[in-house]
Amino acid sequence: MLMDIRLKGQIDGVKAAGEINGRLGIPIVYLTAHADQQTLRRAKTTQPLGYILKPFDERDLSAAIELALHRHRSQMTLRSLALVDELSGLYNRRGFFTVARQHVKFARRTKQGFWLLFLDVDRLKQINDVFGHQEGDAALVTTAEILRKTFRESDVLGRLGGDEFVVLAIHASEDSAASMMARLEENLAERNRQRAGGYELALSVGIARFEPESSASIEELLAKADEALYEHKRAKRKRT
Repeated sequence: MLMDIRLKGQIDGVKAAGEINGRLGIPIVYLTAHADQQTLRRAKTTQPLGYILKPFDERDLSAAIELALHRHRSQMTLRSLALVDELSGLYNRRGFFTVARQHVKFARRTKQGFWLLFLDVDRLKQINDVFGHQEGDAALVTTAEILRKTFRESDVLGRLGGDEFVVLAIHASEDSAASMMARLEENLAERNRQRAGGYELALSVGIARFEPESSASIEELLAKADEALYEHKRAKRKRT
């Protein structure tokens, strides 16, 4: 957005730019013929992507806008990379907790509960040792693909690191846990019917419910799901 530092009337151009950028995240390029040092310092706090001195010709304007857009895209890419796991394409730990904490606030405000699933890939170390780390990475990528296939686009999917994955099933009702798990098991079984990689991919899963009246943090909810995950692991070991 092009914004004149000195707008006509009672409107403060710098203040208006700060509100627009803060609320909407729209990049600002200032137009100015002259400005005192105090005004320029105030303008700098709104993190503009450029300044254009008046009078200007069309080429100067076009070049300044192109540079500002390039800088904005670069910033967005860096922000995205900081929140996304490079291997799986899901949120990384930082990204997941950033989004999840916001959703806890939203769930309390709208009085809507959700499910949190904590998963890990069974025997990942063995896959790495026997088939190589490239195949271990492939197992993690495949797990991410299975999660995308199982859950809605609006759900929050993350890889916390190593063999650990997490899902916020945002609009899932209290009685939907069984159907979610059935979809996950079917998608996992479909992958294993193909026997890709020469081994059977297996997941352990723990699940916990968040209710809007709960005072629990996302970390506490994850700890509860972690307990359920290890119960699932113990139950599987007893069956073998």
